[in-house]
Amino acid sequence: MKVVILAGGGGTRLFPLSRSCYPKQFLEIAGQPSLLAQTLSRYRRAARDSDIIIITNDNYIDHVKDELRRLAATDIHILTEPVGRNTAPAIALALSYAMRELGAGPDEPMVVTPSDHRIEPEDAYIARIRDAAEIAAGGSIVTLGVVPERAETGYGYIEATGVRVGNGYRVHAFTEKPDAATAARYLAAGNYYWNSGVFIFTIGTMIQEMQHLAPAIAALASGGYEAALAQFHDMPNISIDYAIAEKSDRMAVVPMDGIFWSDIGSFDAIFDLLQDHHGNAIYGDVKSKECHNTMLLGGKRLIVGLGLEDIMVIDTPDVLLVARRGESQKVKDIVSELKSEHRREVEESCTIHHPQGREE
Repeated sequence: MKVVILAGGGGTRLFPLSRSCYPKQFLEIAGQPSLLAQTLSRYRRAARDSDIIIITNDNYIDHVKDELRRLAATDIHILTEPVGRNTAPAIALALSYAMRELGAGPDEPMVVTPSDHRIEPEDAYIARIRDAAEIAAGGSIVTLGVVPERAETGYGYIEATGVRVGNGYRVHAFTEKPDAATAARYLAAGNYYWNSGVFIFTIGTMIQEMQHLAPAIAALASGGYEAALAQFHDMPNISIDYAIAEKSDRMAVVPMDGIFWSDIGSFDAIFDLLQDHHGNAIYGDVKSKECHNTMLLGGKRLIVGLGLEDIMVIDTPDVLLVARRGESQKVKDIVSELKSEHRREVEESCTIHHPQGREE
């Protein structure tokens, strides 16, 4: 089994903890290993280091190498994209590398996964990966579906049919992020799952589907790894969801029942991870009194919170974020405004506060 970890993205919803030069996959939240390190540790249960490929870009390669040194994972492969072209071209590059450089054949299973998720228990998760690999051996492209626990509007959904395939189901459709009423309907229906972004397939199956559904990508990648790398600038900028998953009639979904999953996509997700028995999420040099449903993430200085409710305070050396709880999805809008103003804090600064106090 080959494992491809996508670690080139630079999200903005966790600003100011996450910046364009230090995105969330490298964050160490509340003293835990980084999300990338957790991803690597998870998949080392299923594959040898020499069968793991990390795809990133030149801006992040030193961060990736630092994580690998900490894990003593010297045999893991690192590929750097010449330019960002989304996940479908990145997967095509990984397919070419696996065949040309690692000797992979068309029947070998491959897992493609984001690098910034929190998943537990890991043993149960790896069991789902193995279930998916068995289904993939029959010619399907399999995704893992998160069993929804609420009517969430921030995730895409997978609609499953009633047709069983192994320990999963055939997929009827992928849907975009819904409005609140639609999300409630999905939750009540019972056959919709959050899209985890994890895909499992055999190398031959994905090549066939790219030739059929994404011929421009397949053609540019057909000459082998070096040729694909040289022509990467000409690749279409498209996700694997749009290029393949939403069009293919070979999709299956394996539900991740009994497994906790979070993409740590907002401060609300961090709040859920850190929430204590008082209903607060507090970390760092913080003193609080009579606070409720409040998150206080401290940096190098003391934070004192008195009588706060439904508030979040995120302190870093150069930015202090204060917002009402539940408004964290709007952070990316503020980041866009700051970028348009060419603010150093979002474009250049890498003096970033980590929740455990380390600085880069």
